[in-house]
Amino acid sequence: MNKQINSFNFFNLRNLLLILLSFIFIILSSITLITQRSNNMETLPYLNIYIVISSFFILALVVSISFIVFPIILRVRRKKISTLNSKFTLYFISIALTPAILLGIIGLVLIELGINDWFNDKIKNVINNSVFVAESYLEEHKETIKGDVYAMSNDLNNSSQVLIQDPAKLAIALRTQALIRSLPETYIINKDRDILFKAFDNNISFYEPALSSFDRADSGEMIIMSSTKVNKVYALIKLNNFDQYYLYAGRSMDGNVISALNDTVSAKNEYTFLEISRDKISLIFILLYVMVSLILILISIIIGIKFADRIVKPISSIITATNNISKGLYDDKIKKNNDYIELNRLADSFNKMSGDIIKQRNQIIVSKKYETWSDIARRIAHEIKNPLTPIQLSAERLEKKTMGLTGENKEINECIETIRRQVNEIGYLVDEFSSFARLPDPDLKNNNISAIMSKVVSDYENNNTNIKFINKLHSSRINIKIDNSQISRVFQNLIVNSIHSISESNKNDGEIIYSSCEIDDNIVISLIDNGVGLKYEKEDLIKPYFTTKKKVGGSGLGLAIVEKILFDHHADFILANRNDGEIGAEVKIIFGKTII
Repeated sequence: MNKQINSFNFFNLRNLLLILLSFIFIILSSITLITQRSNNMETLPYLNIYIVISSFFILALVVSISFIVFPIILRVRRKKISTLNSKFTLYFISIALTPAILLGIIGLVLIELGINDWFNDKIKNVINNSVFVAESYLEEHKETIKGDVYAMSNDLNNSSQVLIQDPAKLAIALRTQALIRSLPETYIINKDRDILFKAFDNNISFYEPALSSFDRADSGEMIIMSSTKVNKVYALIKLNNFDQYYLYAGRSMDGNVISALNDTVSAKNEYTFLEISRDKISLIFILLYVMVSLILILISIIIGIKFADRIVKPISSIITATNNISKGLYDDKIKKNNDYIELNRLADSFNKMSGDIIKQRNQIIVSKKYETWSDIARRIAHEIKNPLTPIQLSAERLEKKTMGLTGENKEINECIETIRRQVNEIGYLVDEFSSFARLPDPDLKNNNISAIMSKVVSDYENNNTNIKFINKLHSSRINIKIDNSQISRVFQNLIVNSIHSISESNKNDGEIIYSSCEIDDNIVISLIDNGVGLKYEKEDLIKPYFTTKKKVGGSGLGLAIVEKILFDHHADFILANRNDGEIGAEVKIIFGKTII
């Protein structure tokens, strides 16, 4: 059993760990896909990794769900599991599965339609045209500066013989050409990118051309360069009639247009990347959705099993307890160990019902017992009383004939007196038997039980001066439905027993404490003495004809009558030794609130 529990806990831990890791992967994947959009084709292999990992988690989730669902199906078929339990589990699976399937179908349709709309010809044309317009602007500036620089180089080359001889004239010519063609950044540089001549002395920073550009310029090619950082376009050409001189000029462009151009190109690259990898990205989103759905299904199954178990377990306990009661096992109780008020009420109701059954069963047993003893007492009283009367009459006749005689006849008188005394004792026993046999049903009326106790005590208090009666009755009036005469007889029998017990102890400081109180809506009458205590169990003491009195006169019916009366009053009768360390007996009578 322990192994099954441990494996079940481990299985739950494994499921929870799998769910946690799956959620972490889904969150990280979603963040990566959303924030790390790139036009770099090198990221395509990472999409394959996402697909593989997603497939692994999906497989693990399917296996976990199968390990839970298949055993349930097998146990249902073999009827080893509650139908209610299996239905709860299937309901939770259906609740998780139905919307997942519906949303999955809708999601797939929307994704497919959305992706097709993203990559249709109209959007492609818009993006391409936007890039074309932006690039045309840049090309226009390149062509313009290309023409201007080419014309400037021709003019300088044509005047090379004069300009080479006079550097001042070359500087003036360079400035003039720059003014004419609106090229504020015009330089003559060498291959080491040193500025030899500068058209204008301004604070514009010099944007150095790449070294590789000079090799291309040596071949007679004009090099056109653009910089989006400084929003300018540059042209580089070799002045053939000069010794290692290069004409280098630049012109500014509109920064907003260049920024728009960069954004357009970047958008086109991203669009191209998404178009190439759209199938894989769609597959990843589908796999992530399937993972989420499987996680919800797994959670629903676990919750369904737990919830069903919490519902079915108390009901199964009630079924088991009912079967036990049908087999005669009446002590089976249902524990309240769940959070559902209705099930707790059901358990309380069942426990109360089983308690009532036990009580009614005991009442039936006691009633049959008293009925049997009453029949025996009735027969004994009848059989003894018939010959008792002629014996008593014969004794009285003999007494009259021997009255006044002396000598040997005195012994005869003593024998006659003994016969009469024993006949009276037997008559007393017969009356006790008859009284026990003819106990009537109680006539229940509202009576002050404290007053009844006080009256009974006063009758015995005056005749037993060696015993101290201590009154601890409740000060307020306690009215309950009882039979006055029968309850008085109960108190009489109990007080008489206490008096006899104190007498047997030979104590001169005997005491009887009588009290009343209310505990949990019940009225408790208590009688405590400091006599010899109880030497037998309650079950023996309340048996009819069982007596502990050594002297003649004990019928053994006193406590039996007490219990019979209290049984008819539906009161509990507790008889035990004192629990305060003192020697003596303690009697408690508990009247239930139903009779108050």
